[in-house]
Amino acid sequence: MSNKYPVEIDGATGEVETLPPQKVQRYRCKLDTMQDVKREMAKVYREARSGVVDVQDATKLTWCLQAVAKVIETSDLEKRIEVLENKK
Repeated sequence: MSNKYPVEIDGATGEVETLPPQKVQRYRCKLDTMQDVKREMAKVYREARSGVVDVQDATKLTWCLQAVAKVIETSDLEKRIEVLENKK
């Protein structure tokens, strides 16, 4: 039986009870610029290569970072177009 959460055996009944998941500290990183996203992608890559993060998880994280990068790129282009249109 594989379980992601810790379990405890009830002493009176012998039943296995799953304990509630422990709160983990939220991971924070700055993702305001393409440089920030690039830095985080490199970190995920290094962690996957060294076995700290599972490769499948790293793939999912990288996909999310690519989506963030696309939003940053689109937002920057939108701002540039607005500046150009306001010059006329």
